[in-house]
Amino acid sequence: MKLIISSLLCLLISHSPCLAENYSGLPFSTNLEWLDSTKPGKGKKAELKARIGITGFAKKFVGKKYKYGALGPHQFDCSGYTSFIFQHYGINLGRSSKEQAKKGKVKRINQLKKADLVFFGTKRKVQHVGIVVETGKGKLMVAHCSSSKGVIIENVLASSYWKGRILFGKDVINI
Repeated sequence: MKLIISSLLCLLISHSPCLAENYSGLPFSTNLEWLDSTKPGKGKKAELKARIGITGFAKKFVGKKYKYGALGPHQFDCSGYTSFIFQHYGINLGRSSKEQAKKGKVKRINQLKKADLVFFGTKRKVQHVGIVVETGKGKLMVAHCSSSKGVIIENVLASSYWKGRILFGKDVINI
């Protein structure tokens, strides 16, 4: 798989067929070890590794600007952000927050873990999505892309705006 992807990248860059693993003239690294390391595996250890990886990756984009319909990596909308982060780990969430809300297993807010999704809206209509990056007594730290602030991490339980709009959470890793 790595060889195929490396060869395709080589073809795109050099405009001629080559085996990227044997081609040292590429202007990028052909080390594709990340392909194996980004896919969640089986078992508790693999799940924990995936959750830590996903939240760490999500944090790297704090400060990126909001743009409606943007899929990253320089600009995002809320569902573009979550889709981009999880796609990096081989998890396809779909494009819209409404579509993403159909994936995974429903969890109560007090059961959420790192890398779970949390959905927001009014009258049970999904309008926004974010990624849980930390939980604790009285806190639910969520990485999300808001239209006014871009990608941020905030305690949604301490926010008068977000707290009243929390609808439900989803586990999209253990499905």
